[in-house]
Amino acid sequence: MIFTLVIAVAIPYAVINRIMGIIDYSAFDPMIQLDEWTPFISWSFWIYMTLYLYYPAAAWFGRKDDQRIREMFAFHQGLFITTWIIFLIFIVLPVEIHIRNQMPQSVLDGQGIYGFFFATLMHNLDSPYNAWPSLHVVQSLLIVLILRHWKVITGSKEVFVWLCWIALCISIMTTKQHFFWDLSTGIITGIISWKFLCKPLVVSASNQEWLETFQS
Repeated sequence: MIFTLVIAVAIPYAVINRIMGIIDYSAFDPMIQLDEWTPFISWSFWIYMTLYLYYPAAAWFGRKDDQRIREMFAFHQGLFITTWIIFLIFIVLPVEIHIRNQMPQSVLDGQGIYGFFFATLMHNLDSPYNAWPSLHVVQSLLIVLILRHWKVITGSKEVFVWLCWIALCISIMTTKQHFFWDLSTGIITGIISWKFLCKPLVVSASNQEWLETFQS
């Protein structure tokens, strides 16, 4: 699954990001006052990076039994389709994330440990495009929902995971990687994708076609 994620998601994301950075065109500016009020919090970089714990979680907990494995593959089909639709939005309606200049100049100049993480690594690898809806929010939300569907997280575990997810959502703004618009449209996109695409695909993993294709 990780190999498939690299081929289906990571590489296309990087290519689109570079192309839109070269074109340097923004269809509109979604910035609101809240984006200015939100402070830059350097250590929220670590929370921002927790997205990469969600990807293996969906595959790891999707290997319980034959039925779960089928559902795991069906879920990832929905995840990939949703991601590719978002890629089209990145191309057709690009938005420049121009709030990086709200970060301290020392960080932008690459000074210190967080200067290295943000300016040297993140900003060099990720042009200020591919903004909305936020893939951080959409993909992590879908993965939390599939774990909830499988009852992997219940009770206090579910509360903890949702708190972690909320922290991740906040971090996309406190790292100045996204606008509030990206966050809100990400939540809406994730909910719509789960209800009308991912969940129906997971349910369909019990039909005869799936059973014949992925036999025990």
